[in-house]
Parts: sequence; C-alpha cells; structure tokens
Amino acid sequence: MKKKQKVDMGIALILILIGVVLLILPLFEISNIKWLNTGIFALYTILNSIQYLLTKESKDYEGLHSAIASIIVLGANLLLNTQNNPKTLAMLLLTWIILMSLAKLKKMDYYHDKRDRMWKIRAFNLGLFILSGVLASINLSYSGEIQIIVIGFFMLIHGILELFDPLVKTLIAHS
Repeated sequence: MKKKQKVDMGIALILILIGVVLLILPLFEISNIKWLNTGIFALYTILNSIQYLLTKESKDYEGLHSAIASIIVLGANLLLNTQNNPKTLAMLLLTWIILMSLAKLKKMDYYHDKRDRMWKIRAFNLGLFILSGVLASINLSYSGEIQIIVIGFFMLIHGILELFDPLVKTLIAHS
C-alpha cells in the first residue's frame, strides 16, 4: 500500500470516528450545534491540510481544495447564527456540500478517461456524497439533538465513501 493510500485511509477512518462520536454526543445531552459545527469544520480543515501536506508529491489537490472549502464554511458558521436557525444551518451544510463536490469533481476530472474504473467509482462516490448531503440538509429542521445525529450520520457516510478510493486502488494493485 502506497503512502497516499495509507494517509487517505487514515483520514477516512478519522471521519468515521467523528461520525460515531457525533452519534454518541446526544446521549450526554451535548446539543450546542454552533460550537460542534465549528469544531467539525475546524477539524476537517486541519485533517485535509495534513492530508494535502503528506500527499502533495502525488499532485492530488483535493485535500487543499477541501481545506479551503471548510475554512470558508467555518468562517460563515462563526459569523451566522446557526444555534436557533435550522435554515441557516442547512444552507451552511449545503454550501459545504457544493464546495466539496466541486473539489471532488476536479479530482474526478483528473482521471480523464470515462472508461476507467476509478472514474466510474469516483462518479458513483460523488453522486452518493451529494445525495447524502442533500438528505442531511433537509433533515436539519428538528431539535439540536436530532441535528447532531443527522450530521453524525452524514460524517459517517462521508468517511465510508472516502474509504472506497484507497481500498479500491489497493485491490486493483493486488489483483
């Protein structure tokens, strides 16, 4: 397994862990969505910056683009009132989904050949990412605990989708 695949797999596992932690937080009556979102976007920015720095020799800029998208939404999250306004929270998540989709689309375009297996897998991943993000955004109109659970499920799904790429590349290399 190459260094890039190990880093990508590690980041994906951390995203899955973040999703699991978010699913558990409402059990401890932690429901301040504004500060949890701030923490999630800050952590996501840090993780993607680290991912980019560790894999920049592979000329993969998805980590950098994802970090920039997360910084933009992090700043908007700090400026806007998302605590008692689910529509603002949904719009922030949708903005992040759009920016992340553009970063993923840019990486998908890197493969150029639409007959390539990795292009098809990336297209499928992008479609699932957008679908899960839109569904998560739609379901943010409930209480703070439900919002945290919905975002937790979204991060869990996002982590699983991010895990596909390094696993498939490893399986293709070993077959």
